[in-house]
Amino acid sequence: MPAISQKPAPDGNPAQAGAHPPAEKALPLSYARTLSWLSLLFILLTSLGLSFFIARSVRETLLLRQGDFTRVLVENLNSQIYRRFFVPTFMASGGISLRQPSQYEHLDRVVRSVIEGLPVEGLRIFDFSHLVAYSTRDDEKGKAGLAPASLDDVLEGTATQAEIVSTIPPWQAWFHVPLKPGTFMLRMYYPLRGEQPLAPGEPLPVMGALEITQDITDDYERVMAFQGIIVVMCLLSSVVLFGVLLMLIHRAESVLAERIHRNQKLENEIHSNEKLVSMGRVVASIAHEIRNPLGIIRSSAELLQKRTGQADAATKRILGAIYDEAVRLSQTVNDFLDYARPRKPREDMVDASLVLDQALAFLEGEMSRHEVVVENDVRRGLFVRGDKDLLYRAFYNILVNAQQAMTGPGKITIHSRLAGPQQGVSGTNGQGCMIALDFQDSGPGFDPATINNLLDPFYTTKDGGTGLGLPIVQSIITGHGGAIELANGNDGGAVVTVLLPCATERTGENADE
Repeated sequence: MPAISQKPAPDGNPAQAGAHPPAEKALPLSYARTLSWLSLLFILLTSLGLSFFIARSVRETLLLRQGDFTRVLVENLNSQIYRRFFVPTFMASGGISLRQPSQYEHLDRVVRSVIEGLPVEGLRIFDFSHLVAYSTRDDEKGKAGLAPASLDDVLEGTATQAEIVSTIPPWQAWFHVPLKPGTFMLRMYYPLRGEQPLAPGEPLPVMGALEITQDITDDYERVMAFQGIIVVMCLLSSVVLFGVLLMLIHRAESVLAERIHRNQKLENEIHSNEKLVSMGRVVASIAHEIRNPLGIIRSSAELLQKRTGQADAATKRILGAIYDEAVRLSQTVNDFLDYARPRKPREDMVDASLVLDQALAFLEGEMSRHEVVVENDVRRGLFVRGDKDLLYRAFYNILVNAQQAMTGPGKITIHSRLAGPQQGVSGTNGQGCMIALDFQDSGPGFDPATINNLLDPFYTTKDGGTGLGLPIVQSIITGHGGAIELANGNDGGAVVTVLLPCATERTGENADE
């Protein structure tokens, strides 16, 4: 195959039009990536919002549970203080005065006996002057300023809602895990009542305000752990869903891009084939019209050469030139006709190695004159279903192109192998085997800029060439259910690979693996 100089491809070139798939341009699913990222952001925000909502619900449930527990505790404590301290002390002393050490110690024993073993961090009793009348902490006895603003409502008989008191802001709790004891406290206020009204029909008398403080740091830490699990699971599920969605979108884009590329290539081939059919009809009619006169010119020139044995050298050269040009034009006409009206191949059992030997035998003299060495490494028994004459012409054209690609002495290597099923090759459908014949020359190789155009009809880089040599070879090989591939060898030179389906009755067991 000759060295190829770069030339612009003709308009309507299917190989050039389908060389690069426009998969990344204006795909109908191109918006899906943006949609997937927006979906991920929406899922993450929703998951975080849901996790905080669930955590808040759990926190409120914790407060409600602790509140119920505290209510039961207060009712029991209120009853024990009234029966075990207030009534006996009032009957013995005629009044209640916690400033007296004996009464204070008596009340302390009653309170501690009730709260012993219970999760109570501290307990205070406020009198009507907002002073601490009793506290489980000795240093708070008689102090002022510890009462809340709602203490008057409690002294009037209204219980307050539970509140959480913390030493750090709740949002900072995540950065202080594990939490120290006493970080989060639950505080509630209840009126301390008597069990009998002062007069019939009156409400129970209020003897003071009771404050109970519980350490809920462990419970709050469990709520935080629960919230963290929810957040992590939501994030993981979101990432997994996003990954699956992105994978499906990527797969859909790939499939769609492949289909768009295939459809565009098919459309280009259809348009090109329509042009080639029209051109082929014109060429066939023209070639048919000039074929007979050209044959007369060639035979006449040959006859005149035989009759002018004593003619001068100039006349002989003119007659030889007429004959040679007539032969060349006749071959060109035959090429046009063969491409415009391809012959349907027969389906005989053919040994491709024997056909190749015949082509090499015919070209042996031509190869010797150009000092081209042929190394035939093709094994026997490469049986295919096809037309011996057409395969002969295909191999002949490939060998001639290889010889012409080398301006001086060179080498042509032919190697055979068995290949797997080829996608896109008719007759295989992904099943069976393919016989591969590799023709490699020691020439300059193909020009990468134009290698995709060499199989286009009428595209040539040789002076005086028709551009139908390789297209005719491709037409013959594809007519046999095979394919032709063009490439450059690793060590230089051009490589033409012919792929033909193995015959169904006899396979190439002896072929080179």
